[in-house]
Amino acid sequence: MKTLYVDLKAYRTDPTPRRAREMRARFDRIFLRTTGFATLDRLLQRLHANKTELLMVLDHPEIPLHTNGSENDIRSSGDQAPGQRRHQDRYRA
Repeated sequence: MKTLYVDLKAYRTDPTPRRAREMRARFDRIFLRTTGFATLDRLLQRLHANKTELLMVLDHPEIPLHTNGSENDIRSSGDQAPGQRRHQDRYRA
């Protein structure tokens, strides 16, 4: 699935109708499968039910793939919680 996300990001820079069809078909192959694990199958069904929203970038490549601004702020800062850093240093060889 990570490669699906990477390919969706790449699609934004060079959107074509053919690539959009391919991405939708790929999404279906991933999220319509049945694994035999009830919890995973429910999760896949729930994600597939949100297909239109999750693949909105195929119709509107100008929008960001994710809109969680708080998460972006956290990731871009590169800072860890102070306790995490001390914990990692303590166990470093």
